[in-house]
Amino acid sequence: MNVIKSIAIAFSMYSRIPMPTFKWEDQDYKHAISFLPLVGAVIGILVTVAAFFKELPVFVLTVILALIPLVITGGFHLDGFMDVTDARSSFAEKEKSLEIMEDPHIGAFAVIGLVKLALAWGGALYMVVDSFSTGRGRIGVYCYGISFMAVRALCGLWSILLTKAKDSGMLSREAGGAETCDIMLLMAQLVFAMATWAFADLVSCLVCLGALGLFSVYYWRMCKKRFGGVTGDTAGYFVTMGELVVLVALAALGLVVRF
Repeated sequence: MNVIKSIAIAFSMYSRIPMPTFKWEDQDYKHAISFLPLVGAVIGILVTVAAFFKELPVFVLTVILALIPLVITGGFHLDGFMDVTDARSSFAEKEKSLEIMEDPHIGAFAVIGLVKLALAWGGALYMVVDSFSTGRGRIGVYCYGISFMAVRALCGLWSILLTKAKDSGMLSREAGGAETCDIMLLMAQLVFAMATWAFADLVSCLVCLGALGLFSVYYWRMCKKRFGGVTGDTAGYFVTMGELVVLVALAALGLVVRF
């Protein structure tokens, strides 16, 4: 594995961060998903830096923290979320649902789903930032930052380990040729993220890890039932909803405990 090339390809695919231009080899391409969590690490670092400006109005800081992942990724995962939302809302058979996800057009249910996501995300993030800014939640924003790496590490693992809905497509190309080293690398990054989180605050780490575990079970059952397995779009759905699950858990924790 050419690590440097694989990292560059991962950032080129999963973010809008400029990377050197070179010829992509299949050997490098298939390991790119192993470095997906590093994009989350960059988002987390930027969130942490932004958190130093806690004197800003809560609304302004909330907007900044919401924009950071969107700007870094260019909304890459939101596309998958919208496609899955559209397909699920159709209540069609598996084959038809897969066709709907491949359709480049945006359906009404996708837009409605995006609006609901934005409202839930904005409300939960506002609660976390408000607790952080007033001192009630000392490190809630930092936990929010760590979650981007943890969620992406889980997404990478499920993308490799779970059954694919089809043999072709982006996810099959990214994860179909994954090796044991890719799984180990993703697990190491997940452990690092959760260890950092536990060091910052053990309670929120355990609660959010439990929430992600429950969501992972729901995710696999949903993918298997509706699509016959996971796809690139469902991976985007997992990242988007996984981050929301963590955010809602942090907001709820801020109401009941000081962390």
